[in-house]
Amino acid sequence: MIFQEGLVAQYRKPDGGMGRLAGWIMAHRRSDRRRNERTLELLDLQQRERVLEIGYGPGLAIQLASQSVTEGQVFGLDHSPTMHRQAQRRNARTIAAGRVELLVGDVLDPPTNLPDFDKIFSVNVVQFWSAPEATFAALKRLLKPGGSIATTFMPRVGAAKPGQARAHARRIGRVLGSLGFEHEVHWLSVGKNPTVCVLGRHQGLSQDRPVRHRIRD
Repeated sequence: MIFQEGLVAQYRKPDGGMGRLAGWIMAHRRSDRRRNERTLELLDLQQRERVLEIGYGPGLAIQLASQSVTEGQVFGLDHSPTMHRQAQRRNARTIAAGRVELLVGDVLDPPTNLPDFDKIFSVNVVQFWSAPEATFAALKRLLKPGGSIATTFMPRVGAAKPGQARAHARRIGRVLGSLGFEHEVHWLSVGKNPTVCVLGRHQGLSQDRPVRHRIRD
């Protein structure tokens, strides 16, 4: 039990030997791969787009995204040097080709030379954001007009997993709506645990104007 709790704690910011193990699990567990695949399917990546993943972990979704974005560029931003090393190895070929760039840093204090993005996504990191409103506002500033954000969440522990997922979906929806995003809630069939993806597209509306949202099963 102590080992499992220590491993779960590593998902916030993997570090050291336990962090490397957590990264290996994220890269090889079937449900993790499927969660990334479904998120990217919803985003409908195009070959010439510029895409950013927040919290890229071992770089699996970066690798998958680069298979669709063949003439654009895929960026990643993660605060874990341990994950940066794993993701660099996994994506060495596309990094060398200039199609992937992986950065270490915080979305609330991003590198100043980041370009604007067509699409931004994250998978199972939103629950670690201490200031989600400020984080989504920062992401909005990195988006091109009409850009999209996909935020996927699957509770890892606890008996009330469906309730946790619904609560996160509602909160993300409220934040996106306040920032001028039209958004949809998608429930993903990924393993036995409830997984939700909130997909938002910025409409260029005032931050003070609420936007309607739809829920899709």
